[in-house]
Amino acid sequence: MSPPARARPADVARFLGKTLWHCLRGAIVCLLFGRVRKAWSLRMHAVVAMQRATYELLSALGAQRFHQTLEAVSPLFTDGTRRETVELGERRGDWLVPEHDGGTVILYFHGGGYIFGSLRTHGRMIGALARAAGARTLVLDYRLAPEHPAPAAIDDALAAYRHLCATGIPSERIVLAGDSAGGNLVLATLVALRDAGDPMPAAGVAISPWVDLACSGESFDTNAAYDFVSRAACKVAADSYLGGADPRSPELSPLFAELHGLPPLLVQAGALEVLVDQIRAFARRAEAAGVDVQLSVHDEMVHVWHILHGIIPEARAGIEEIASFVRRKVAGS
Repeated sequence: MSPPARARPADVARFLGKTLWHCLRGAIVCLLFGRVRKAWSLRMHAVVAMQRATYELLSALGAQRFHQTLEAVSPLFTDGTRRETVELGERRGDWLVPEHDGGTVILYFHGGGYIFGSLRTHGRMIGALARAAGARTLVLDYRLAPEHPAPAAIDDALAAYRHLCATGIPSERIVLAGDSAGGNLVLATLVALRDAGDPMPAAGVAISPWVDLACSGESFDTNAAYDFVSRAACKVAADSYLGGADPRSPELSPLFAELHGLPPLLVQAGALEVLVDQIRAFARRAEAAGVDVQLSVHDEMVHVWHILHGIIPEARAGIEEIASFVRRKVAGS
C-alpha cells in the first residue's frame, strides 16, 4: 500500500530524530531513576516513550502531514501471511492469508484516529492475528479524515462487509475486528448493520475502542502519565473526523448508541490506557442491553499494546485471546 502523498524530508527527519531520542531517553531515565511502572520491562519503557513522542508530533504537524510522514517511515510487514490486494468497488483492501486457513474471515479496520493508519502501520499486528486465528483477513483501506470526514469510514465499512456477503461468504463465518478508531468503526458498523436489517456477522472484536469521541472518562487524567495517547491527540483526531458533527452522536460514538441486537463482542482494554473508563462504560451498557459481551482489561497495558507484537510478550497474549474468541464464536455459529 503506497503512501498517500510524498512526505516532506524535514518531517521525516524530525519524526525519526524525535522518536529515536525519546526511546533512548526512556531507557536512560529508567536505568538512572527507576521505572515508571515496576512491572514494565526496560523495553516496555523505551517503546512507550517512543510512541508518546510519535503522538506529540500529531499536533505539531497536523493530521495530513502526520499521516504522510508515518506512512513514509513505516515498512510493510504482514507477519508471514500472503498479501493479495483486491478492489472493493471504489475502495480497495488487502487480504492477509495465513498458511492454515480454517474458513473464517476477519474484516479488519485499522486504528489511527480516523486520520492515519494503514496496512503499513498495522500489518505486523494484523498478520499475527490472521495466523493465530487461522483466518483470511481483509484489511480495509477506508477513507480518512480530514479529506473524508464522518460518515465516510462507516460507509466504506458497510460496503466492504456487504461485498463479502455478496461474494458468497456466509455472514456467520465473518468477524469484524479493529483497534482504537477501528474498534469504534467495528461497533458503529454493527449498529448500522442492525438498523439496516442486514445479516449480522458471527462476532465483533474491539481492541482499545475509542467509543466516545467527546473523550469522557477520568482515566484521561489518571493514566496520562503511562499511556502514549493523550487528550490533545484525541482532540485533533476528533475535530478532523467529525467535521462539525456532534461527538456524542450515537452513529459516531457507540457509547451513546442503542446496543440491543448486536452479535457477541470481545472488548479489550489496557488497564493503563486513557480510554479504559469509557471502554468499561460501554461494556456495562452493552451488557445491560443483553449483548453477549466479554470485557478483558489487561493489567499494566497501554493503548493497543498488540501493536508491540514481537517486542513484548503481552502483545502475543492479547492476540491469542482474540484468536481463541474468534474460533469459539465462529465454530458455534
